[in-house]
Amino acid sequence: MVRKTGSLVALLMVVVLVLSACSSTVTSEPTATVEPTEVVTQEPTAIPEPAQEEPTGPLVIATPEQPGICEAQAVPELSARPVDEMDWVKGASEADADVTILEYADFQCPGCSGIAPVLVQFLKDHPHVRLVYRHFPLSFHDKALLTAQAAEAAGAQGKFWEMYDLLFGRVDEWRDLSPEDARSKMSEFAADLGLDVEKFDREVDDETYLPKINAQLEESQELQLPGTPTFIFNGLMFPGQQLGLSYQGLEAFLSIMELTEKQYTEAPATTLDTEKSYQATLSTNKGDIVVSLLPESAPANVNSFLFLAQEGWYEGTEFFFVEDNFVALAGDPSNTGLGYPGYYCTGETQGTFDRTGLIGMLPNGQIFITLGTDASELGGKFALIGQVVEGDDVLAALTRRSPADPAAPDPDLLESVTVVEK
Repeated sequence: MVRKTGSLVALLMVVVLVLSACSSTVTSEPTATVEPTEVVTQEPTAIPEPAQEEPTGPLVIATPEQPGICEAQAVPELSARPVDEMDWVKGASEADADVTILEYADFQCPGCSGIAPVLVQFLKDHPHVRLVYRHFPLSFHDKALLTAQAAEAAGAQGKFWEMYDLLFGRVDEWRDLSPEDARSKMSEFAADLGLDVEKFDREVDDETYLPKINAQLEESQELQLPGTPTFIFNGLMFPGQQLGLSYQGLEAFLSIMELTEKQYTEAPATTLDTEKSYQATLSTNKGDIVVSLLPESAPANVNSFLFLAQEGWYEGTEFFFVEDNFVALAGDPSNTGLGYPGYYCTGETQGTFDRTGLIGMLPNGQIFITLGTDASELGGKFALIGQVVEGDDVLAALTRRSPADPAAPDPDLLESVTVVEK
């Protein structure tokens, strides 16, 4: 059997990592990121084993020792200083901006220089977004303060963003220089931009803008930002480690932000009647999948599923991860794998996933359907909430794809979920 647990669990539980990243405290020294890369899930090395046969006997339902718990958890927010006249802003105007991105960065940070051209394209493609730059010079970068002061001195002559582009775009020309040679290079850059070099040099040498830079550094530290670059979208920290410093990551986070308006402020009340049976029909663009729900296996999770189905939470979500002999994953309205309904359900993970057609539920409300015995590795990790009773042909017809594959075909849709009590 090919071991897939590591990659899928990372995919399914990434939202937990997002929340821990947003609430993490700064270490003794923030870190600079590596160069931005595309988000690619690394599959473990395949270990060929004999194919596992599916069990033929009836499904054994294990009841939980303790009921699961569903608790509300809002997306963490950061109370950053409002944009004011001291900030450098580009993109949409204040009146037109739906999204304001605060960038806390260091011109000597490799990740910052790598994401800079991505941000340029992102702003072009999203006219409702504005970008605000704030200084977060790291102490172990010997030219961080120098370049920050050069940018401010250029800004005083109306060319902050031109110097921003130049410092990041030509970082190879100054990054490895001595501080003295780098200082001379800053004057060359000022001349290249057509600045009054004498005024520029005077202000850099007099450290005219150092108080402003230090104030923004202190601000970064008070916010306990983890490193550079840090992006804050309308008060929400962008999870760079999880989504990746990439155009696709920025796009995905916009989708997640839109979902926050639909989230619930509290977990659903218990409406599940253990004396009744429930049947759910998952309508897809490939046909219907009929599921018998298993309240005895995971009552809190089944109750959550019933609530979300009734609320239409699953309507129009994508089967964004589908792999032979493993699982089909859907149920995230943001279609990123990171969406959640404003609450999480934990516990009730004693179930098994040893055959095709079992329905599992994640703490963030997403569901997966097993497509074979490789899914047995998920046993004991997620709640078992149901079993397919009709629609095996639909499962077989679902488009196989991985979101890590840039050439992946378009996903199938989970168009709606309806539940009938019996």
